[in-house]
Amino acid sequence: MQTTSDDDLTRWLDHLGPMLDGLADLVADDGTTLDHSAASLRDLERLLLDETQAAPPREGLVEALGGYLGETLLTAGGGAWSWDEGSGLPVAVLDAGGTVEPMPLALDAVTRRTGTVWTAELERVTAAAARRRADDDGWEPRRADRPALPAGAEDEAPDPWLTAWLATRREQFSAWAADTGRAQELDLSPASLVPLAQVVRQRVASEEALDAQIETDFLQGAIWYLGEVARIHRGARWRYTPDPDGTSENPSVGRPWVTQDDGGGSAIPALELWVVVRADTDDVLLERFEEFD
Repeated sequence: MQTTSDDDLTRWLDHLGPMLDGLADLVADDGTTLDHSAASLRDLERLLLDETQAAPPREGLVEALGGYLGETLLTAGGGAWSWDEGSGLPVAVLDAGGTVEPMPLALDAVTRRTGTVWTAELERVTAAAARRRADDDGWEPRRADRPALPAGAEDEAPDPWLTAWLATRREQFSAWAADTGRAQELDLSPASLVPLAQVVRQRVASEEALDAQIETDFLQGAIWYLGEVARIHRGARWRYTPDPDGTSENPSVGRPWVTQDDGGGSAIPALELWVVVRADTDDVLLERFEEFD
C-alpha cells in the first residue's frame, strides 16, 4: 500500500522520542546533556567526527543526530516538523523563517570536518529569531508540534521582573540600535561587540558617568545586547535574583546576568560595561566574549 507524506511524518514523530532517548543514553557517560544548547551540538558533532575518522558511523547514529539537530533548531526558531516528498526526509519548518533539512546537515559535518557546522546553523537560526522578535511585537519562537524531549528544569518560570525587562528591551531594540547611529552593524553577532564598545566609550566618559547613567535606556539596552549575544552564540540563559531591600553585596543580585548550564561560564553584562569604560581598546568586549565558554 502506498504511503502518504502524512504517514511518513507520523512514523518519524513516533520514532523520534525513543531514538533521542537512546542518544541521551549513548552520550550520558561523556557528560553531554541533550538540552538544545550550542555546547551539546559541539559535543555531538565531535562524536560523529570521531566515529567517522576511519569507518562509517554506527547504524542509526546519523538519523538520531539529525533528529536532535532538528529539535534544537525548532526550539531556537519555533515551528514544526514536516515531510519532504522529494527527498523522502523529515524537515524542520521554522517559524523564524526558512526550512532546514537536518539529515543532510548532519552529514555535512562529516564532509566539512570543522566541528562547527551545527553550531553555526544554530547561530543563524537564533539570530533570525532575534530579528523576528525585534520586528514583530510579542513574537516568540514556539513549537507548533510536541517537542520530542521533555522540558527540563531550565524551563521553570522566570522571575517576573526579568520577564518584563527582557520584553521591554526586545520591543525597544530597533529604536535603541537606530539611536546609536550604528544600527547596520549591531546585528547581534560577536563581531558587533566592537561597534558596541565604541559607542559606549563615546557616550560614557568615566566610571562615575556610568554609575550615574546605568538606568538610562541606552545603557540598559547595551546590557541586554551583551547578554543576548552570549545567549545566541554561547547557549547562555538569562537569570535574575531580586534584592528586595537593596543590601546584598553579591554583584549578581539585583542585576540581570547570563550563565551557561552545567557549570559553564557566567557574566554580568552591567559589570562588563565598567570594563569597557576602563579599557583602552575597542576590542575588549570581543576579546572577553571569546573567553566565555
